[in-house]
Amino acid sequence: MNQVRTKKPVPCGLLWLLLMMMLAGRAGADWTYSYSDDFAGNKAQSDSYRHAAFWSTEAVPLPEPYLSYIEVNKNRGLAFVEYKGRLAELGYQFPFGSATAQRFAKGDLAVDVSFPSTAEISQSPPGRLLYSTSPDGMGWSAAETLSQGRHEIPIFSASGVCYVLFTGTRAMIDNVSVSLYSSPVTIRVRRDFPTIQAAIDAAGDGDVIEVEKGTYSGPGNRDIEFRGKAITVRSAEGPQNTIIDCGGIAAADGGHRGFYFHELEGADSVLSGFTIRGGRVPGSEVPPDPLHWTPDPARPIGGGIYCEFSGPTIDNCVIRDCGAEVGGGIGGVGAEPMIMNCTIEQCIAGGFGTSRSGGRGGAIGLFGFSDATITNCVIRNNLGYFNGWGAGLYIWQSAAVVAGCTLSGNTAPGSIQGGGAYCGGTTTDVTFKNCVFSRNQADAGGGLFTDWVLDASLSAAVRSQRCRVSLVNCTAAQNRLVGSALSSAAGGVHSTGADLLITSSILWSNTGKALVIVDAPSKSPVTYSDVQGGYPGAGNLNQDPLFAAPDREDYHLKSKYGRYDPQASRWVTDSVHSPCIDAGDPAASVSEELVPNGNRINMGAYGGTRQASNGPDHFVYHVNGTSGNDRNAGLSPETAFATVQKAIDAARDGDSVLVWPGVYREQLIFHKAINVQSAADAAVLTTPAGSKNDYAVSFYYAESTRSVLANFVITGCGEGAVFCEGASPTLKNLTIVGNTFGIKAYSGADPNIVNCILWDNADGDLFLCKAHYSDIQHDEPDKAQGNIRADPLFADPERGDYHLKSRAGRYVPQSDTWVPDKVTSPCIDAGDPKEDPRGERMPNGGRVDMGAYGGTPFASLSD
Repeated sequence: MNQVRTKKPVPCGLLWLLLMMMLAGRAGADWTYSYSDDFAGNKAQSDSYRHAAFWSTEAVPLPEPYLSYIEVNKNRGLAFVEYKGRLAELGYQFPFGSATAQRFAKGDLAVDVSFPSTAEISQSPPGRLLYSTSPDGMGWSAAETLSQGRHEIPIFSASGVCYVLFTGTRAMIDNVSVSLYSSPVTIRVRRDFPTIQAAIDAAGDGDVIEVEKGTYSGPGNRDIEFRGKAITVRSAEGPQNTIIDCGGIAAADGGHRGFYFHELEGADSVLSGFTIRGGRVPGSEVPPDPLHWTPDPARPIGGGIYCEFSGPTIDNCVIRDCGAEVGGGIGGVGAEPMIMNCTIEQCIAGGFGTSRSGGRGGAIGLFGFSDATITNCVIRNNLGYFNGWGAGLYIWQSAAVVAGCTLSGNTAPGSIQGGGAYCGGTTTDVTFKNCVFSRNQADAGGGLFTDWVLDASLSAAVRSQRCRVSLVNCTAAQNRLVGSALSSAAGGVHSTGADLLITSSILWSNTGKALVIVDAPSKSPVTYSDVQGGYPGAGNLNQDPLFAAPDREDYHLKSKYGRYDPQASRWVTDSVHSPCIDAGDPAASVSEELVPNGNRINMGAYGGTRQASNGPDHFVYHVNGTSGNDRNAGLSPETAFATVQKAIDAARDGDSVLVWPGVYREQLIFHKAINVQSAADAAVLTTPAGSKNDYAVSFYYAESTRSVLANFVITGCGEGAVFCEGASPTLKNLTIVGNTFGIKAYSGADPNIVNCILWDNADGDLFLCKAHYSDIQHDEPDKAQGNIRADPLFADPERGDYHLKSRAGRYVPQSDTWVPDKVTSPCIDAGDPKEDPRGERMPNGGRVDMGAYGGTPFASLSD
């Protein structure tokens, strides 16, 4: 494979032409794109491809992260506000709204970042804002923190579409601007140079080499090197029309590969749009210590592409029928490649020696402290060999993110560990996200095998580490075991000693056991996952996931509300509904799932993506007693219902009902797991005029804590404010005042009463129930539960104003102003310290108030 390279003299005319082309290419661009938003309007909601809920700062926030427009020093920006540790997010795709041609695009995004301490945003605790970038929306850079000021964030993509994701809380962004460009083609193969290598040798950093369609073989069109240059080598008409033929095993001189990267190439060295076939690198000896590695293209690594201490971008390529001892398709040592949108198939690892054994990574093999990103790739029908590891992927003492990939039909003619993938060693750290492992075969770990193997050559500190592997939103299905280990091995995922974590995933219809974890260092390695046969852990299931068409390897989840059919490229509905929908990790972001999405990600490979099967839509209904009408749809303030009961009747479990200010004379019956709360300044609930023996709100239907009544004043009820029979709803931030009785509970009812004020109720406050972090007049306060008994110091109870007096200021609804008082209510900053005061204006003391206004923009201010 070592070749003597000679340079042929270039005619002066052609040299001058090439020089002019290169200068012109660097001076201009064949494509540009720009975007800007100063947030003076509301286009961020439509222009972003994923985002948290947009919400008004004048409305009581829903129980989820949100984005809100605020004005600081006459500049309007977009604020981020978290909820219970979940950061608000805003994701852009540039360009958006239209398809782009395959090209390497780069540029930057500029943004102003600030951390204002205003009435809308507190800086206690301090705010933060992070960003990540991605060239394909699947493989993301590590999140980096943005400080206050103007920032320019570099972005690039081999396919022409760049992604940026902001996540944060108590932070504001303004003046977003984006500028992208793509360099023009400067050199064309066959028109300007006869071979790809000759074109690369003539190129300089920034050049774009375009290869016309055809089959390329022989010297100069195989064993191609980039020479360390930051250039793009792309096909003119895609991989189906542009083929690098390496010659296969018939090559007389021992074999060739397609490309060899070994001169510190980075992500701006781009290979795009080729089929590489017939690459073979014989040999079975691979030196084990990369710390003393001598570069050598003859090493049996990477039959199609070999990355040696380099990190190129490999995009939209097909690697087929290639072979080597490590990485039949692509191999890497100390490498950091970005492999995107590629298909690696029918490649083989091992089988080249006289014993016909060995083989590591039929499709891709990485070792020697590599750090790869592999996204949106298909890895299918590859082979390992006898006593090998990883018929599909092999990752040893390396890090990798593998996202949005399908690993299918990978196997071995002999014994192998890890049909789809093998991850082993001590320093290995791999995350599989949104991946499908299907119909792979192995004698252990048909889908995935993870292994902690002590390496005595490493330092004591490194030896103490464990191989770490995470499966996030993955599906392992129809993987098979071969050999004699059926009783003890796992056909789905098998782990021995590794630090394996599985969440929001599905392991189903695999032979043998679905999951085996031996010597797990974590006490809860599996959560929010569907594992056939069951596995202990929070949120885990053992139920048929109802795959759409497993015979066609379609593992989308059946849904009554809609699922994506990849065969027909359309959305369809089913008569049954998968239990894995809306059952994934509740802390994970759901913003990329199309609505309706149940406001929670699905389990499985499509959870958290735009192909996630739909759950029931969770609506927000509005009620306005002044302008509403019960014949309206109720889905916006402009189409609000007139009565609260109409909204409750229209809602389904998981929905929210927002009640705008006013007095509502009704006898409400809940009967659903919904959230009913005031939308802004607290609304008033009372029984109808003339009613003497009724309650404003009743719970009869075994409601749980998921039935929430919050931020109301309940007054003037003849029998009592709230009645619970055999029900345990959440009653939060209620001011229950001036009733015959407060809250009554019967038949084992156990309502969760928190942050409430019960005062001036004639016959008592609580019957057979308890409260915490509440102000209760008629009971001896249980201080251990955070309760108090003290005059709440209502602003003007005679006129129905139950805002709390405050020296720092309280809201006056009659005049829409804020005024200070001479005293401060003991109920201010006295609510449950675990509740988030994010909805309260500043200064808010960092703790929610008791009563109907606590947690809202109309809460009294703190000293």
